[in-house]
Amino acid sequence: MPPAPGTTQDEHTPHTFATWVFTLHVGGVRANDREVGEICDAVLHATDDRSGAAAGERLVAKVRTLLGANDVTTAAARLYGDRVRHDLGAGDRDARTTRIRRYQFASQLPWLARIWERAGDSVLPNWLLVERVTDEVTAADPNPWNGVDEVRHLPVQDFHVLWELDGCSNVYLAV
Repeated sequence: MPPAPGTTQDEHTPHTFATWVFTLHVGGVRANDREVGEICDAVLHATDDRSGAAAGERLVAKVRTLLGANDVTTAAARLYGDRVRHDLGAGDRDARTTRIRRYQFASQLPWLARIWERAGDSVLPNWLLVERVTDEVTAADPNPWNGVDEVRHLPVQDFHVLWELDGCSNVYLAV
């Protein structure tokens, strides 16, 4: 039986979520949690790779604590309150694509989508940081220490298939 939509099943979820939080911070959206904001500022204002990496790891550790046994939507609501939404996946593919493009045009903010992908011999859910949707989906690999390219490009139709396998789970902030 597949895990419930929105649950944290992927070992990379803390990195993905932390990158989303940091990207929102850079985009002018501060978390309600003062410590998270301070850590994001430390990453942003790091003067060298070592201090930046240390601050980044502190952010991942803080996010890991926030996620705990919670799902991503609950953790997001703890940081951003009632601005958190999860309805980008409603409707058919054309309606979803239109809604996503309107969102990105209006907000210029990334959002999270959970897709199912092959990992070794298994097919598992994986949270993806979606940066842009045009004729392809541009997503960031939020973990700079793994072997995955830092930017991923998926054809929109392939993305929809992988996303639909998880019931189109998503988290974004209302503008």
